[in-house]
Amino acid sequence: MKLLLVEDNEADQQLCQSAVADFNEDNSTFRVDLEVCGNVTEAEKRLNESDFDGVIIDMKLTSSEPDEGNQVIQQIKESLNRIPVVIMTGTPDVAEQNEFPLIDICKKGDIQYREIIDQFQSIYRTGLTRILGGKGLIEQKLTTIFIKNLLPALTNSPSGKRSWIKYAESDDTRTEKALLRYTLNHLLQHLDNDINLCYPEEMYISPPINNRINTGSILKQKSHERYFIVMNPACDLAERDTGRCNTDRALLVEIQSLKEIYPDFTWDTLSNKNKKELEKTYKNNKSLYYHWLPKTEFYSGGVINFRRVSTHTEEEINTSFDTPAIQISAPFLKDIISRFSSYYARQGQPDIDIETIGI
Repeated sequence: MKLLLVEDNEADQQLCQSAVADFNEDNSTFRVDLEVCGNVTEAEKRLNESDFDGVIIDMKLTSSEPDEGNQVIQQIKESLNRIPVVIMTGTPDVAEQNEFPLIDICKKGDIQYREIIDQFQSIYRTGLTRILGGKGLIEQKLTTIFIKNLLPALTNSPSGKRSWIKYAESDDTRTEKALLRYTLNHLLQHLDNDINLCYPEEMYISPPINNRINTGSILKQKSHERYFIVMNPACDLAERDTGRCNTDRALLVEIQSLKEIYPDFTWDTLSNKNKKELEKTYKNNKSLYYHWLPKTEFYSGGVINFRRVSTHTEEEINTSFDTPAIQISAPFLKDIISRFSSYYARQGQPDIDIETIGI
């Protein structure tokens, strides 16, 4: 794990270096490499030249200005570097806090460097910086897609202009958005090759990218601790040129808690029979009209009950529900939509009096 310390005070530099040395001594299978910069110019140079898994920044660097460290933060923001940052300073009030990957703002004396290093290690072990860092897995995959898929599709052939070039000549803004979707589709194809079991958090996008209501948005009722999922077809919620949707009502399906589904369970000491029933629910084998949503740190989870359907106008949505805090991610939403549609597409027939056929 590679860390950068931006600190002009030699005593603090030595404290951090000692903390790294102690950490490496305690961890035979995990090593931290620390680079130290004493001013803004050095820090900007190193950030341009190398990739780091974490940065510790002091605000007051050599000059009389109390917030010079914000220049380093600005460099991280402008270069779109995806590096976790901890601010360690005697002047925390002047630190920039918006729109960059800040973990924490710490006041010198309140926390030890070893604690910060441990925090960086916890993040590093998740693979976040190896996936999204400057030369991380995402960058590698995107480079492959750029070379093998995108550039050939955009390069003119002897037979004439490629379609994408023609699209851009007609509407370059729309083409850029379409090309972004096209790129993401290729990236998802790379990820679809991974068939490992998923963690519960992968089912959700939280917070959502925007406050618009989309298919799969989870809404919380303001007056009660009840949640609902939006199940309109995506075409209904598409925004038209007028800024309005193609429907005047949102189709909501209630999400019940497991305790509502199983009111007779003794939840403190579940019996084997209870556990088997829950396992059916978790695998969506309990009923055609139930679909389980797992619990996470940011969402209590529950069971979508396809039988509990209601519709609401835009005014009712704005008045009675909070803005969406969670969105079901696309790979999981497809199955929910399919099961919801299948439930209401069921076709039955009248029962036959089997006694009349002589069994």
